[in-house]
This record gives sequence, structure tokens and C-alpha cells, in this order.
Amino acid sequence: MSGPRERSRRDLLTGWFSALRDATGAARGAPRLKPEELLRPPGALKPDEAFLAACTGCGDCIPVCPTASIISLEREDGRLLPVIDPSARPCQLCSDLPCIAACPDGALIDPGGPERVRLGIAKVEPKRCVTFRGEVCRSCYAACPYPDRAILLIGGRPLVGSGACTGCGLCEHACPEHPKAIHVIAERNLVPGLRVPRDEYDRRG
Repeated sequence: MSGPRERSRRDLLTGWFSALRDATGAARGAPRLKPEELLRPPGALKPDEAFLAACTGCGDCIPVCPTASIISLEREDGRLLPVIDPSARPCQLCSDLPCIAACPDGALIDPGGPERVRLGIAKVEPKRCVTFRGEVCRSCYAACPYPDRAILLIGGRPLVGSGACTGCGLCEHACPEHPKAIHVIAERNLVPGLRVPRDEYDRRG
């Protein structure tokens, strides 16, 4: 009998193609995320080089995700890695984090509960968000699992609390705008400790 590590590449990619179809319909022609913008699963080792060294691409974290949020992506070098596309299927921050428990390689480590998960950080795009034009929208705030901490409404406009934002992507998924007015920047693309996008930090310097 074949074990989970012997599942075929075709089986591993099934979740990816399914999520791709869902996202394509939802995005109404909006451009797809680039592979480097997709999120790592909860508990991914940091820095990212440590995760890449530990993850074997076995896919054991994929079938245990109850919402099929974790999918498998084949990189240009042929390597398979688990990822999350928050626009298509965001992380639901399960209380028991089954993906972490299923990882046999130590690539995913329990951070101490769902509130301590750090997949990335949400960023609001004022030019796309209707609240900056005086319209009322609470979609991202209503979807946030930690409102008034991870997302606050200041003057009717969303403000991301960098210390509390898990990067789950529920806000991005809920945003009715296309392209999205709020999106998650992967943790590996942030400056460690500061949790600001590397490209923005470099421009400041």
C-alpha cells in the first residue's frame, strides 16, 4: 500500500488547479499572483531559507486542511511546495492547526496558537479602497478574525495593526474590489522585526 509520501505529482497538483479555477472566476480577469507572492502555510520556519531547507514537498499538510486552503505549487526547478493563495482560499486559522501537526519534517512549527500565526501582513491600497473616496465598506473589517486589533476602522477607513495581523488573507478574500484593495504581503517579503515590505524599506533607505 502506498503511503502519503508516495502520492503522485498529479494528486498533489489537484488542489492547485482547483484553486486556480476558483480564483480565475472570482477575479474576473484580474492578474494571478506571482509564485513569490503566495503565502507559506502556518508555522513555516523563519527565515524562509530554513523553511526551504526543511520542506521536502511531501504534501502531508495539504489533505488535512479542512478548507483546502493549502495547495501545492510546482516551482520552475520542479520542486513542489505547499502554498496559500489568499484571494482564492485564505487560511481559516484553525484552532488546532492540523497542517502543522501533519508536517513530518519540522518545516512547520506551532507558533503557540492561531493568533500567533504570521503568514504575512495585509496592506491597504488607498487608490483602490472605496472608503478613501468617501464610500462605506466594512468587508475587510467584518472578515478579520481579530477586528480592532489586526484591522481597525479609523474614520471609516481600514488600518492594519501590524502587531496583530496574522496574514490569513480573510480580508483580501472578502474585499469586493478587483483588483483587491487589500492584499497580503508574504512574511518572507517583510523586513524581520519591522514587518514592513522589503521593497518599501529599501526605498526609504
